Amino acid sequence: MSHEEDQLIPNLYRYIQPWESEFIDSQRVWAEYALKRQEAIAQNRRLTLEDLEDSWDRGIPRINTLFQKDRHTLAYDKGWRVRTDFKQYQVLKQNPFWWTHQRHDGKLWNLNNYRTDMIQALGGVEGILEHTLFKGTYFPTWEGLFWEKASGFEESMKWKKLTNAQRSGLNQIPNRRFTLWWSPTINRANVYVGFQVQLDLTGIFMHGKIPTLKISLIQIFRAHLWQKIHESIVMDLCQVFDQELDALEIETVQKETIHPRKSYKMNSSCADILLFASYKWNVSRPSLLADSKDVMDSTTTQKYWIDIQLRWGDYDSHDIERYARAKFLDYTTDNMSIYPSPTGVLIAIDLAYNLHRCPLFESLLLKLCFKVHIHFVESFKDGVCF
Repeated sequence: MSHEEDQLIPNLYRYIQPWESEFIDSQRVWAEYALKRQEAIAQNRRLTLEDLEDSWDRGIPRINTLFQKDRHTLAYDKGWRVRTDFKQYQVLKQNPFWWTHQRHDGKLWNLNNYRTDMIQALGGVEGILEHTLFKGTYFPTWEGLFWEKASGFEESMKWKKLTNAQRSGLNQIPNRRFTLWWSPTINRANVYVGFQVQLDLTGIFMHGKIPTLKISLIQIFRAHLWQKIHESIVMDLCQVFDQELDALEIETVQKETIHPRKSYKMNSSCADILLFASYKWNVSRPSLLADSKDVMDSTTTQKYWIDIQLRWGDYDSHDIERYARAKFLDYTTDNMSIYPSPTGVLIAIDLAYNLHRCPLFESLLLKLCFKVHIHFVESFKDGVCF
């Protein structure tokens, strides 16, 4: 987790009252309760929650223990504290709260404020979710979301006869889920300083030896899914360009023949689509998507290539605009990448954070890219279950 430098992380002990103040508060609260009870009896009415709202979670034992369903039964439960202490000789598991019982004493601590303050200190729910694969799921909001347990696979398997290997595999599922969900924070360059390894058949880089995460990612991108996503996006772009031939003054849209490994070959690149102009296009100098003032210096072209780059970002490096700019400059200036014309565009798509950016992109193509991205995400979600 990360937080602002001047933002202090709340300390747990500040949210738990010391015993001295608990005892003083308890005397006051129970004295108040006795007075309110006398008043209620005098007025021939019952005490309500409104009467005790301020002292409901206070006192030792807590005032709310008087209003439990089994309060009459508990009155006959003599010597419960000694029995709880003696359980240490019967039950092997140590009970750190041997001296208290929630039914008799009530809940002696309340960490709701701690939870609220801690979430706030860590940047709010949105700030915390930035550390996870939440954006990869493409849900519009986090509210109302929960882990899907309707299938009940893990629950049903618990009670079946399993071998030791099957049982240990079943126990690993929650760990794998946790590691995958927090993978943008766990697997990042700023944490693991060392040689990064590219996962087979994907563009994902592992920055440390994390076998649990590696297994999960290989499982997700099995059967050449990375390559198929790339091909699917290229085909979608070709279809949209075919529909916009007149608007963009395109004569033909040509899908280039590329090497099957092109989508995850990171040291060089080539064009995926080549557009031929009906006349001549005016082109600007290389610019970013957010740039509103493109510099047009009378340069024209009849060929325009499009290169689609997929990546898997992490918490430290998911600035897709910066990535697109860097890749565009790298590939257009190196000796290994071969493009069919001097003018073109590189579209970068981050699959982990569902972001897309590209230099030299005009408003119509921006809408087009968004449309393609939505289609891709839906098909990706159908094939992958987080």
